Amino acid sequence: RVGLLDLDIYGPSLPVLIHPDDPTVRRSELGSGMVKPIEHKGVKILSLGFVSPKSGVPGSGPDGGAAVMRGPMAGRVVTQLLKGTDWGDLDVLVLDLPPGTGDVQLTICQDLQLSGAVSVTTPSKLAVTDARKGIEMFTSLGVPTLAAVENMAYFEVSK
Repeated sequence: RVGLLDLDIYGPSLPVLIHPDDPTVRRSELGSGMVKPIEHKGVKILSLGFVSPKSGVPGSGPDGGAAVMRGPMAGRVVTQLLKGTDWGDLDVLVLDLPPGTGDVQLTICQDLQLSGAVSVTTPSKLAVTDARKGIEMFTSLGVPTLAAVENMAYFEVSK
């Protein structure tokens, strides 16, 4: 029982990568403000990119514009996606975070007790530098790094 939550609220990528048969986010029976995640191939998924643009949240919807919001609002959106979703019984909830060490990551670390972090990077020097900073941030907040994954390791940058 797996859930996947795209918390890159400034650039949600899940709707670009995954195309569920029914991408509609629906209200949960648990109460107002609660939603059900979308189910796709047995995985419960949610992303700001699936939320209706009528929600009033900047950047929501499949064709959402720029998610222009300051830290406190970004934190509220993250909290709403996390705690306002009726995930049901899950064995694991994977959180896809934006790169960096900003408000989204800090909100997550303050609101949840994380089992661990997996850092994903590409071979570029800049991406590796950012990944190292992310690992250092999680370590300083008591979150163990479970793995570091180099995506696109085969890719060679031409000089």
